[in-house]
Amino acid sequence: MTTTITADISCTLLEFDFSGIEAVITGRCLWAHGFSSAGAQQYIRLARLGMHAAVTGLKVGDPVNLSAPDADVSRHLKAIKSAHPGPYDTSKRTVHANNFGMTVYGMVEKFPEFFPTIKAAEEFQNYYYALAPDLPKWHQALRKQARETGFLGGTTAPGLPPSIWDHPYGYRHWFWDVLSYQPANEFTARKWLADASRAHRITYLHGRPFKIGFGNDGNRVIAFYPQSTAAGRLKEAEMALFAYPELPTYIGDVYFGRTPLCGPIHDSLLLHVPNRCVARVVEIVCRVMQEPSLRLPIPIEWGWGGFLPIGVAAKAGRNWGEMSDIEVPAWMIPVPSAGPDHPVLPREGEGEVEDWELLARSVA
Repeated sequence: MTTTITADISCTLLEFDFSGIEAVITGRCLWAHGFSSAGAQQYIRLARLGMHAAVTGLKVGDPVNLSAPDADVSRHLKAIKSAHPGPYDTSKRTVHANNFGMTVYGMVEKFPEFFPTIKAAEEFQNYYYALAPDLPKWHQALRKQARETGFLGGTTAPGLPPSIWDHPYGYRHWFWDVLSYQPANEFTARKWLADASRAHRITYLHGRPFKIGFGNDGNRVIAFYPQSTAAGRLKEAEMALFAYPELPTYIGDVYFGRTPLCGPIHDSLLLHVPNRCVARVVEIVCRVMQEPSLRLPIPIEWGWGGFLPIGVAAKAGRNWGEMSDIEVPAWMIPVPSAGPDHPVLPREGEGEVEDWELLARSVA
């Protein structure tokens, strides 16, 4: 129980959360990996203002005007969220499921109360892809790159031109099972090869036909860049806060000469702070976490500066289960935010042949 994690007398628990960091990083990845700059900018904007509500707006026939200023879009999205809680919850699961490679078949199996049929899952998926048309193409490119090289990320060797697949923090992950192959009979193979919608799901190995599906790493490659980049950004903030006593941002001795850090949790930091230090700690942590990272450059014409800014949400309380939102001081470039988000993460591997309907490419 989270309520059992309780602050000492004269202390307060503080939690600082990067607002929608994986979604924002997904938008940057779309640009960094060669997809539309305008599409990536729109994705980041909606990730900050409320992607789930934007999908809901399409479902209920109240689409948001994306040419309007941020303040107007934000008000509209908040009104949609408040007026349509049921479709909003379904949209939220649609966004998180598709961001991590889940298919409509997996959506029905994982969330039957929200997607009772394949048709219902396809409807919400189509609304989401209408707002993020490059997302399934990016997933396809990730799987192709991981299959052909055996890994994602890392950094290009000195002296060679940098690759679009280089990782902002240099992390590399090897993937051994991106695809799976199931034997097929010749009749089925020829039938599928004659069908343009299924031809990409058949290949011949040593003269024998096989159906192509996702392996155990089929969805892990989708999660790699957003999750690992978010982890790198969080570690970057931790280093500035707790690693170097000579820095003015150092708070590693705030808890009576010891670190106040209880631990990093997903994309947030949980701190245990004496009451007399709360205001100072909130100011420093919010400043460090909101400062754009030099490892995450973006086009200057987007209007957010030269590096990706990420919003922060903060909570305080006597125990972890009963914390209240606190005001976050804003510095640098104002970052609109839909507030903290708790992702609905799909399971990692489904192993369904139908997953390949999202790829639409031939595999040699």
